[in-house]
Amino acid sequence: MHRLIAPIVFSTVMIIGTGVSLMLYNGAERAHESRAEDVAGQLVDRVSLRLSQHFALLRATNAFFKASPTRIQHQQFAKIISGFRLEENYPGLQGIGFAEAFNPDDDAAMNAVLAYDYGDGAKVWPETDRGERAAIALLEPMDDRNLAAIGYDMYSEPVRRSAIRKAYETGEMVASGPVELVQEITAIKQAGFLVYSRYERSEARKAEGAFEALEQPSVDRKPVRGVIYAPFRAGDLFMTALAEKPQLPVALQAHDLDDKSHSLFKSALYDDVDKYGDRVTRVIAVAGRQWVLDIRVQPKQTLDLEDVAPYVSIAVFLLLATMLAWITHSQLKAVRTARTMQELSEKNLTEKDLLLQEMKHRIKNSIARILAMARQTARHSDTLENFSDSFTARLQAMANAQDALTRSHWQRADLSDLLSRELGQVLGEDQFGGMISGPTVELDETTVQAFALTFHELATNALKYSDVASDNTALSVRWSVDLRGKDRILTLVWQERSQEPVKAPDHKGFGTRLIDANIRGELRGSIDRRFEENGLTVEITVPLVTKAKGPSKSKPGSAPAAGSGKEPDNQAK
Repeated sequence: MHRLIAPIVFSTVMIIGTGVSLMLYNGAERAHESRAEDVAGQLVDRVSLRLSQHFALLRATNAFFKASPTRIQHQQFAKIISGFRLEENYPGLQGIGFAEAFNPDDDAAMNAVLAYDYGDGAKVWPETDRGERAAIALLEPMDDRNLAAIGYDMYSEPVRRSAIRKAYETGEMVASGPVELVQEITAIKQAGFLVYSRYERSEARKAEGAFEALEQPSVDRKPVRGVIYAPFRAGDLFMTALAEKPQLPVALQAHDLDDKSHSLFKSALYDDVDKYGDRVTRVIAVAGRQWVLDIRVQPKQTLDLEDVAPYVSIAVFLLLATMLAWITHSQLKAVRTARTMQELSEKNLTEKDLLLQEMKHRIKNSIARILAMARQTARHSDTLENFSDSFTARLQAMANAQDALTRSHWQRADLSDLLSRELGQVLGEDQFGGMISGPTVELDETTVQAFALTFHELATNALKYSDVASDNTALSVRWSVDLRGKDRILTLVWQERSQEPVKAPDHKGFGTRLIDANIRGELRGSIDRRFEENGLTVEITVPLVTKAKGPSKSKPGSAPAAGSGKEPDNQAK
């Protein structure tokens, strides 16, 4: 349970921090969306304001036409419109004009009016057999574009005709759908639209559904009916709104809600979604029609506190959670360490007593083994020097075993390492290269001490009776570990080669009896000596007993480690 306290502290703080950061993030997102909505609203306001200004100019012109007692001539209309300074004050507005309503039978009379104002080349166009006309009689400011539109019958084109009829029927200003203005005489063209305002002489009566019973146009007589209108280039209108200071970071695409096939305007960078990401759609009313403005807003180029606050918050809470978890973990660790130290102290006292008892046992066994070797060596030695050499060599074998065990903290010793030490002591460090082979086998204390004396005796005899002194290939030692039921059996083959025939001895010497006592007595194994014509083969088989506490780990690819049985109190004599 204590291990869960630090993670719980960390998780709790991080849950709180995540909640706070999400709140800040959502606030930043709402501010981001609000900014996009605000920028889009500013653009809509600019477009709406400009259109309102243009419409106000159209109403003023209509009022002027109605107030005039006679027909307004071209020069008079030009002087009035020039005072408005349309190009400077009303960008996007191509001009202001008047289209007079008349019957097709009066084309000649209308052509006379146009010729009076604009010269003999001006006339009504195109020819049509429809029952009504609405030809452009006046249009200012006069330039090449507007001059090309003089005399054009707007009633002959369906989009314009629909808007004119609606304006005449409702008396309100009405915008047409997207069209290409007749003023577009250059290679670079823009989509356009027109806004119509109904004009009717005060004493005239409104005809139902058409322009009927109209008086013949005359250069002196005031027109009976018609429309005051304004042609707009949509591109110029929107680009002026976009370029107004301060310049808005937006890209725009606009189209008429009822005519999506013709775009009114599209910014050059509208499709660059990497630069203009946030999209806001607005619908605005324009003189009886609805425009859809798809506005893409460019994200802020710089970060402010509101943008970085969520990330700073989560970083601070992460640091805080980590610190609190670390402090909690450290405190708990200190408590566990104190408890562990107390347990170790109690355990060390217990182990100290056990070690003292074990040392007494080992010393007793070692002294008994040394005394037995001393008596037997003395019994089979002819001289004191012979006794000293033999006894010293056997003590060194025991020392090698003790050294191998000491390096492994009295747990295990490697068979190959033990064999190499004994052969190196007897034959020399460089005499046994390539002689030994077999898997890794770890031996317990009893087996190590028994094998140390056995290898010493075998190596001493090999040095005396085989050719190993002159040929380091005359001796080979190999071993293997096999499973027999539940037991693991170590089989070691010691093979000597000699040029002289080898015969079995008439009686057993001390070395032979010492080997038998170690293998058969100590390790409960077996030993088979085969004296052959060209050498000696000794096969030793001993069981490897698993420790009662469970098997010990062995090295990768090696045979399982030998187990240790209970060490006997008395050594074989």
